This record gives sequence, C-alpha cells and structure tokens, in this order.
Amino acid sequence: MRRFYHIVCLLALSASPAFAVEDSAAEPEDVGCAEEGPARKGVQKRDFLKVHRAELSAVGGFFAGDLLSTTYAYGGSLAFFITEDFGVEASLLIARFSLGIESPLRDFFMGQRFQEGNAYLVVGNLLWSPVHLKVRASERAILHGDLVFTLGAGDTIHDTVQGITVDAGLGIKFYLTRFLSLRFDVRDYLMIQEAVSIQRVVNNIVGTAGVSFWVLPWF
Repeated sequence: MRRFYHIVCLLALSASPAFAVEDSAAEPEDVGCAEEGPARKGVQKRDFLKVHRAELSAVGGFFAGDLLSTTYAYGGSLAFFITEDFGVEASLLIARFSLGIESPLRDFFMGQRFQEGNAYLVVGNLLWSPVHLKVRASERAILHGDLVFTLGAGDTIHDTVQGITVDAGLGIKFYLTRFLSLRFDVRDYLMIQEAVSIQRVVNNIVGTAGVSFWVLPWF
C-alpha cells in the first residue's frame, strides 16, 4: 500500500509542469479596452486651466425686450476665477431701447410718449463651471471647453427701469489657445420696467457671442 502511494505521488509531481504550461498558454492576451481601432486614451488632464486667471471679453448680440422692441446689444466683461470652477465677473452691456408701436401712439395722442435711447446694464455675477467639455474638431484635434452658469445683480441705467436688475444665464466657452477663447451666452435680465403707461416685471432675454483674452496666473 505504501509503495502504491509513492507511485501516485511521483506521477502527480511529474504531471504538474504540463498543467502549468497549459494554464499559462490559456491566459488571454491583454488587448486593452478598445473594441475597434487604436486603444482608448482614457481620462486626460485639462489642457486649459482658469484658476487665478483673468478673462477680458468683448461680446455682441441681440436684446429681446419683454415690454420693448427687440434690438441689438454689445459690451464687455472682466472676470477672475478664484478656483477652477468658481469665479466673479463685472459686465457692461449697451442696448438700444425702442418701442415699435410708439409711432402710432404718438400720432393718436399728438405727442411723443416714449423717448428712444441707449440703456446701460451694469451687472456683477458669480460664475460656476462644473462641466468640462471636449469636442472632436478633427481627426487629431480635440477642442476643450466649459459650461458656465451665471447669477448676479446690478443696475440698468434708463428712464424706463426702476429698482435693481437681476440676471441669470448659461454660457459655453471653447478654448482655442492658451490666451484666446470663444464664448456664447444666453442670459435673462429681470427688472421692473415702465413704458406707455404700463409697468410690470419683465424678462429680457439677451444672447451674445464674443471672444475672450486670458491673462496668465497672477500668483
């Protein structure tokens, strides 16, 4: 019986290398996570950072008045990002306030009821950009960007506006170089406005596009 036991042990020891070779050959080859084509690059670092940088912008677009006529708008802003996601901004927007129905009203009442002129919207905003975007611009180029939410308050300098102006909006920035970016914004300017004996709270929608110039980190 003991001799039989020794024979079985010798056979098991002699067969174990064959099993090891067979197991190693059966291991699948590491082909990466890509199903087709080149391997995926995975998570990449941002190639543009906003933290401690100042942004000087020039914009232009439309002003869709709730009580007044739709007109053009232009202006600029200066922003500073305290962190990568949070920043502050001061902006100036100039719009031409006019009333399309003013002419028939003037003829009916035999006098001028609305004085057309420029309005100056001076607003300070908080900026929050929690979403980073990557857009494939070509076969080898990826365009980086950010989705930015804004909220702020200020003043609209015009005779038809009373009280403060509150604004909220959404914007997208695309970074072309380290110093230049494109921006597109849509904001709602909430204010109390009076025209042709009508006073109410209005929502004026402003859409702008522009360019931004970035200053290197200050510290």
